[in-house]
This record gives sequence, structure tokens and C-alpha cells, in this order.
Amino acid sequence: MSPDQGVFIIAMVTVAWAFTRILRGPIGEALARRIGGDRLSGAAPDGEVAELRTRVAELEERLDFTERVLLQERQAGELRQGGTT
Repeated sequence: MSPDQGVFIIAMVTVAWAFTRILRGPIGEALARRIGGDRLSGAAPDGEVAELRTRVAELEERLDFTERVLLQERQAGELRQGGTT
């Protein structure tokens, strides 16, 4: 066996060892959970998501109402200014 082959074998063993250590650590566990279909621990439950969607919908309605009121006030002001000229 030549010295180059020895270095190559040592490098391959080192890479395999490092790869194994990485996959047996937290990264490997997270990958296994992801492949297995488990939910992520930081993910919000479905109930919270539904509640947040409801709140966003209410906020959109309030914003639409506010925009309509401001537009009516602006139009009323333009009518008053246009009538005095």
C-alpha cells in the first residue's frame, strides 16, 4: 500500500466518523423527527393558529372600517371647500 492510499483511507475513515457523530447528535435527531413526520417542538398548536387567524380577520375589518370613515371625512371636506368657492 502506497502512502497516498494510506492518507486516503485515513481521510475517509475520519469523514465517516465525523458524519456519524453529526447524525447521532441534535442535527440527526431533528432530521429523524422531520422524516418521521413529528411536529416541530416550536410549532404552534392548531387552536392557536385558528385564534390568530380570527384576530387577523377582525383587524382587517377594523382597518377597512377606518379607511372608509377617513375617506368619507376627506370627501365631505372636499365638498365643503368646493361649495364655498
